[in-house]
Amino acid sequence: MLRYLLSIRYLLVLLLLSVSSELFSQVPFPHKDGERARYDVKIDIKKAYISGVCMMVMDEGIVKASIVNEFGLSAVDFTYNPTKDKVKILNVMSKMDKWYIRRVLRKDFRYIMHQLSQGIYTYENKKQHITYTFNPLKDDIKE
Repeated sequence: MLRYLLSIRYLLVLLLLSVSSELFSQVPFPHKDGERARYDVKIDIKKAYISGVCMMVMDEGIVKASIVNEFGLSAVDFTYNPTKDKVKILNVMSKMDKWYIRRVLRKDFRYIMHQLSQGIYTYENKKQHITYTFNPLKDDIKE
């Protein structure tokens, strides 16, 4: 009986180790060419919010990202150059396509890229009362 309990304990430890190693093997932020990261995103503003999925890929030293809402419409497309530490907003949905909103997004996404690379998934712009929440999505497809 004792041998049976020890073998079950051993199997449970192995199971926990395999699950934890799988969780920590995910790429939280793309650092090398070809690496990809996906996040569940929620952007809370005073009177509204935007939610969807953020997809990032590192291509030729530049992180290319897109935030797509639940309907498949692109809310924001941007690039981040880590060597120059610059964000370029490529496309913004029509209701948010104003110069002052683009400026806020550019500055906020620069800070968000810094935090995501360090494993911090929330950012709050206290001046504009905007909260960004990024939750990593688990890749089910193995390449």
